[in-house]
Amino acid sequence: MIRYILVDDAPKILKRVQAKIDTLPKDYELQHIASYDSSKKAYEEINEEDYDLLIVDFEMPVYNGIELAQKIANNKKIIFLTSTTNNEKKVINSLDISGFLSKPFDIEEFEYILKNKVIGKVNSKNTYQKGDLVMLSISKNKNMGIYPEDIYFISSALISTGKKLINNTYKKVEKPSSNDVHFYGKNGVIVFESIRITISSLETELANFGFKKINQSTLINTNYIRNIDNRNLELYHCNEPFEISVKEKTSFFKSIK
Repeated sequence: MIRYILVDDAPKILKRVQAKIDTLPKDYELQHIASYDSSKKAYEEINEEDYDLLIVDFEMPVYNGIELAQKIANNKKIIFLTSTTNNEKKVINSLDISGFLSKPFDIEEFEYILKNKVIGKVNSKNTYQKGDLVMLSISKNKNMGIYPEDIYFISSALISTGKKLINNTYKKVEKPSSNDVHFYGKNGVIVFESIRITISSLETELANFGFKKINQSTLINTNYIRNIDNRNLELYHCNEPFEISVKEKTSFFKSIK
């Protein structure tokens, strides 16, 4: 997963660039985090832990592309956009950038840079430390923060041993609403209830943190696997029995080797 942020003082360009990036195959695993038409707002709001690639206009008021990148993009991949070409040497000498694209945005040039200078060089897993907050993209305008080590499994199915704490008393968990999932922690206690996101989307977003889909309805944190017997799986601190589907068996075992 490559999480990217767009910054350009022209709102129309932001929309145009994102629209073109959206035409790329999903195999690239690009995730748009946010767009900013103000370098000042971008500086004030962007958290460096929330993204991997910065696509930024070279010429902007308040902070130009180089200044903004120096402030918010330490150890990040950077692609500059510019309507002129005489700044290229200055840009390359100022930062270790991934690419330099002239406007209008050329999707083929972007794809070339993506393949050769970005993919394989972004690894969120290596920068994550226990206790770091990870942001999940729930919808276009909504994100949710989680601590991966607090989540043992995520499921849209009815969990027989699942429970939630209400007024200091544990109550049995009901099945999530349609298109929703529950996030479960230690001992099957719900951490987040009825979150509208798919298991497939979560598998992509959380792959770098050890999460893997075992069937159509459930994602587990492989860091907590206690035992696997053929297709039967158990987690530490969890009484729920899990079964790996035939469809997911091969990819699951390959991922945990």
